[in-house]
Amino acid sequence: MLPSGPSMHQGVGDFLRWLEDHPRFPGLWTNAPALAAELQVVEHGVGSPFPDDLRQVLLRFDGGLLPSGQLLSAGPRLWPNIAHALATLAKHFRTSPDDPNLLLPFYRNEDGGLLAFDRSGGPVADTWPIVDYYLATGDVRLVYRTFDGWCRHCVSEWSAPDYGEPFGLHRYLKQGERHAQIEPDVATAHATVAHALRRAGEPERAMGSYLEAARCVPCLPWCDWEALKLAVLLGREAEALESAARLAAPAPQPRWRDRETTPCRVSDVIARIAAASPQRDDWLMVFDQLARQAAGEEDRTQITAVRKAVFSMETLPEPRAIRPSIPPGHSDMERWWKELREQYRQGSVRDEDLLLDPELAALRLRYDLSELLRIRREF
Repeated sequence: MLPSGPSMHQGVGDFLRWLEDHPRFPGLWTNAPALAAELQVVEHGVGSPFPDDLRQVLLRFDGGLLPSGQLLSAGPRLWPNIAHALATLAKHFRTSPDDPNLLLPFYRNEDGGLLAFDRSGGPVADTWPIVDYYLATGDVRLVYRTFDGWCRHCVSEWSAPDYGEPFGLHRYLKQGERHAQIEPDVATAHATVAHALRRAGEPERAMGSYLEAARCVPCLPWCDWEALKLAVLLGREAEALESAARLAAPAPQPRWRDRETTPCRVSDVIARIAAASPQRDDWLMVFDQLARQAAGEEDRTQITAVRKAVFSMETLPEPRAIRPSIPPGHSDMERWWKELREQYRQGSVRDEDLLLDPELAALRLRYDLSELLRIRREF
């Protein structure tokens, strides 16, 4: 029987029932229930109570192997356990394990990442969101709004008809779609869908999912940059203006690193679509905000020149490539176009190259480079 508790959410109950009903499921092995006293010892050591949903799970299964990773145990004699993972995080962050703002880990993914409660997310344990953390990179991102959402997503994955199939683009897309349906306000779910759709050759849908991720709170700042590139290549001004306006919002330099772009690059990308727009006032505000945030005088000069050309109907200045140019093409345009298609399929040519690389100027005049976005690229 499931442990009873007034705060158990439906997804947590479904999670526990699924584990009880599938004891022989491949990759599943669970420990005996934790003792309440053991939970209290760990809670005392970490300086805060567990979320009630996690407590209910551990009182039924004190960790073990799940089909997609390892649920950490509370018992000190079991391995891996919460206390050891917490001590590792404390050492990494150079703080004490009882630091009340330290992440509280409870699960280790198959790829080695830790799922943890973000204790800085609120004063009440049951409201803490879940982030994933990788010791090697230090990356932290919100992946589930609630523990209940994580439980629901686990059950949906393990019960899906494609579970157990070799990992591929189709399965990756379905995983993202299932997560987005369960937690539609979580940016990482929409970003997963967007990335899959982009590789599947569905740029319009990918752009829409990147924008959904960028609208979430908290957002993934780089999603607006990805949406902007697609919007400009597709000639979608409304979507381009939405993403550009968020990218141009005043922010310190670290925030621009999170956006994975610069004010100058944004200016060069939006130049073509802004030049043909009747909404000059909206674009003027974007350019002005970008100019004020330029990283240096050289970038500021470039943004000013682009702004002047757009609003004076003059020839746009050559964009500043953000990496070494693609090898120059040749006089056989059809052969060059075929080679570019194959380079894009292989990933050696990226969306920013299609927008910014000066070596592609001749191809831009003859071909619609957005056609490349419809090439399917499997993992």
